[in-house]
Amino acid sequence: MITCQTTSLARHVRVRRLVGATLFSAALALVVSPFAHPVVARADYDPSFYDFCIKNLGQGVDYCCAHAGGVVKGGKCVDSVTGNVFSRTSTSAVRSSRG
Repeated sequence: MITCQTTSLARHVRVRRLVGATLFSAALALVVSPFAHPVVARADYDPSFYDFCIKNLGQGVDYCCAHAGGVVKGGKCVDSVTGNVFSRTSTSAVRSSRG
């Protein structure tokens, strides 16, 4: 015969295990989440922002190129998708020579 005391003890043990498993799962999710999501690269280069940044904000090529979505190579801003080089004085694209 099952008494009321053993039923409530069993329920207490189940609830305690459930709470422990929930807390463990939440902690594991917080620890793993920075590593589970892939890094997304910004592929949309904005030459008009680069030009605006150089002329109006007075920042350097490194800052303006990074915020416009480009990559600095050899002191010049390069569109990482197309490979077009943008000089400091103008935003006209010049096809970079590879070779």
